[in-house]
Amino acid sequence: MWFTKMHDVLAFLSHLSEYLPAILVTAGVAVLIGCAVGCACSPCKEKDEIFHREVY
Repeated sequence: MWFTKMHDVLAFLSHLSEYLPAILVTAGVAVLIGCAVGCACSPCKEKDEIFHREVY
């Protein structure tokens, strides 16, 4: 009977949905920190050539 297995899957997903906002926020913060570290550690040289500072 496939619907008994579907019930188990839906029950698992309903329990997972309690933690879903925390998982998404944690993943978002991790991506943000990863991007910030990547930009600080290895600046892009093409961007420096395009957006160079002009000193007067």
